[in-house]
Amino acid sequence: MPDPGDLQVPPSPPCRHLRNKGMFVYTDGQEGSDALGDYEGTYYWCFHTMKNFGPDDDFVTGLDCRNPQRSCYEPL
Repeated sequence: MPDPGDLQVPPSPPCRHLRNKGMFVYTDGQEGSDALGDYEGTYYWCFHTMKNFGPDDDFVTGLDCRNPQRSCYEPL
């Protein structure tokens, strides 16, 4: 019997206020390029607060801003 913790739940869509620097970088469109993928140095900010923390005073990250439990979360 599989462990319930092993089941992967698809993430919610990102918050509509989430921004990252990768959104403003253009690529040459080469196939296989991971232009939208996150990497350790990805910088995020909230378009609502224009800071690296949201209106709920919690940090802005690619994963945290997909959490519908946050009071400021608005799906795309």
